[in-house]
Amino acid sequence: MKIIRKITSSGKYSKVITIPREFLKALNWRQNQNLEFELDEKDKRIIIKDSKEK
Repeated sequence: MKIIRKITSSGKYSKVITIPREFLKALNWRQNQNLEFELDEKDKRIIIKDSKEK
């Protein structure tokens, strides 16, 4: 599934991208869950994973 989202501002330095509800349900992610972000500069992508810390 492919969905287009815009980057918006939140405060002076932060940017926000909303995650579609369908994606959250499919991954069983919930509000206030810790997520791990990884930057792949070579392929120009951001990888978001569930943080294993509980």
